[in-house]
Amino acid sequence: MPDTFLINWPYFIAALAMLWFPRKWLRSGKSVLKRRRKPDGALERLAGMGARDPEDRSVQAGKEFTNLRNYIDFFRALAGGYCLVRFGLTTEGADAKQTAFIVQSLVMLAAVLIQVIRVEGRLSFYAAIFYFVGLNLGVNGHYTGLFAFALTLAINPVIPNPRVFLTVYGLLMLPFGLAFNADSKLLAVDVCLVLLVPLLSLLTRRPVVIHSRKHKAAAA
Repeated sequence: MPDTFLINWPYFIAALAMLWFPRKWLRSGKSVLKRRRKPDGALERLAGMGARDPEDRSVQAGKEFTNLRNYIDFFRALAGGYCLVRFGLTTEGADAKQTAFIVQSLVMLAAVLIQVIRVEGRLSFYAAIFYFVGLNLGVNGHYTGLFAFALTLAINPVIPNPRVFLTVYGLLMLPFGLAFNADSKLLAVDVCLVLLVPLLSLLTRRPVVIHSRKHKAAAA
């Protein structure tokens, strides 16, 4: 029986729309997400309330869990990842399944690069933690990402910065993925995508940060 590879365009396009929508577009124009706050400077570390202290670069989850944009990131990544791997492609045969895996991996790679790379005056990287958790949950269809995220939060007080936070989260996904019998190929892709951000940060010597909505004005 010949291999079959079909793209289910409605689902595939819906997945691309959810996964590739840049988070920074949520800052454009008038938004119901806008709230009154004091300016935090050009770049705000993904570090909660302690981000105002230049010596404190740790991730403070309290502030991130009150950011509505993070929940939008989580649910769109979850829905987009699930739609991509479950409904976006129809395959029959080993070669077709391998092609589908390559297509899915490239789509997710492009999605992550769109979310994390910022070129606004100078290069920087956004720590899309909630996006990663949603994507990992949607792609693998179980709780590997959530358990890894929960354990990372538990040891967060000793984690110095967002770069290390993502590194720890990515590495913890491996034992949890094995414990939950996750698809080994998809698990490998998920882990590599999470660790890609710290790696790019190290190679370019640029920090992993979160951009404030007023960073352009502050930079000027």
